[in-house]
Formats: sequence, structure tokens, C-alpha cells
Amino acid sequence: MSTQLKILVGLIFTLLTCIPLAAVAINDLGMPNAPAGSTRMEERAASLAGRDIQTGAEAFGNYCASCHGKQGEGIPSVAPALNRKDLFDGRRQKDVGWSGSAAGFLKNTIAAGRPVRSRPDLYSVTMPTWSPPGTPRHSPTPGPSPTPAPTRQGVNASCQNVPAQFVGKKSPFAATNAAALAEGKKTYDEKCAACHGTGGQGNGPAAGSLNPKPATFTDKAYMQGLPVDCHFFRISEGVQGTGMPPWRSLGENAIWQVLIYERQFAGVGLGPQ
Repeated sequence: MSTQLKILVGLIFTLLTCIPLAAVAINDLGMPNAPAGSTRMEERAASLAGRDIQTGAEAFGNYCASCHGKQGEGIPSVAPALNRKDLFDGRRQKDVGWSGSAAGFLKNTIAAGRPVRSRPDLYSVTMPTWSPPGTPRHSPTPGPSPTPAPTRQGVNASCQNVPAQFVGKKSPFAATNAAALAEGKKTYDEKCAACHGTGGQGNGPAAGSLNPKPATFTDKAYMQGLPVDCHFFRISEGVQGTGMPPWRSLGENAIWQVLIYERQFAGVGLGPQ
């Protein structure tokens, strides 16, 4: 085969290779002078952004709507509206002296929470911290299957798998400790009553937007099946799949005070510890 023929065959093979690649590129990116319209790559990017919005909507419904309303309209006496232009156009950030972007301000507020209420005269709920807990991550290396924990008799299903660090925790306060009950009531009224109701009946002003509904502390059968260690765990770490957020930032003493106050609604006390 002559040199010229070899070159010609090589060019043909190169051309045959480039044609499908060019077709894929045109399909994804569009032609340089193509009419205005979305390319496949732009459509994919929009699809991914849509998934992020859907994920955010689900998280908002699970964790935020109970206080801020299903559409971010706010709930009177509970928490302010979020569907306000000033939160997104920079005016609110300017008012509070935030030097970063509006997105950074919102992200920081969600992550850090609002430990001090800016308008306690208008809103009763203190926003908790939503940043991931600083616990060490488990190694992804697979290991032997753990031995299942023994079934706890007479205990609610949600309390069958309490993490080891919470199992057996005991209250430093007696169930009848008047000072602890008074502090527990104060914290409960500020942070819990919006969902669970001032009388512990699960009928607070934010309860209507929650699914599942908040726990009813006046239900004696339910409370008898809620061991103290599980009750402490649920307050501290929240309950996945519900609107109950983690309240570990309160500190252990405050959690215990709230716990004994909640248990007095059904008169179950602390039980054996």
C-alpha cells in the first residue's frame, strides 16, 4: 500500500470517529449560531437544580413549616414570615450589619440557629441549630453485622433502638422538684408549646401543619411506654421524619427540667431509674 493510500485511509477513519463525537457535542451544547433555546446540557443543569429545590422543599416541610408556615407565611406569635423580599434583596442583611451575601446570611442563620430571639415580644419560638452535629463519622469499611439490641418490653416502638450513649441515663432532678419543674415549664412554654400545646395535648398553633402530629404528653399509655432515657434522647437529638428538631443546645440540665415537666402532664413521673 502506497504512502498516499495509507494517509487517505487514516483520514477516513479519523473522520468516521469525529462525526459521532460532533453529533453528541451538537446535541449537548447546541450549534454556535443556533436559535435561542435550552441545550441538552442546560436542561440537565435545570433538572439537577429542580432536584435540589425539591429536596429543600421536603426539608422545609419536615423541619421549618411547623413554625414558619407551609408557604413561609409565618405563624402569628410563633415565628416570622420568610416569604419576604427584604430577606433576599439585601435589605435585611444591611439592617443587621451583615457584610456577606444574602445567601450566606440565610445559610448561616439556618446552620447556627437563633439562640437569642430578636423579637420576643412577637414570637415565642427560639430557632434551633440546624448544622450537622459534630460527631465523628463511622468508617465506610464494612464490618460484621452488629448484634441486635434486646427488645425492651412495654416500650414504644420508637424507643427500641436508643443509641448506647443514652441508654440508662437518669435524671439528676426528682419528678417533684419544684424549682426544676418551674424552669422546665419556662423552657417548655418558650420552645415546645408552639407544637405540643401549653397543656401537652399536641395541639399547639404550629401542630396543624405537622405530619405526623406532635406527641401528646397527656396520653398516659403513650408516656408509660416512653422510658426516661428514650425521652431524653428524643428531646436532645430530635426525631427523624417528624417536625421535632434537636434541642441538645439547651444543655443536659435544661433538657431534664423540660422532661420532668412534660411527664407531669400524664402523671407518670420518672419511673424506675
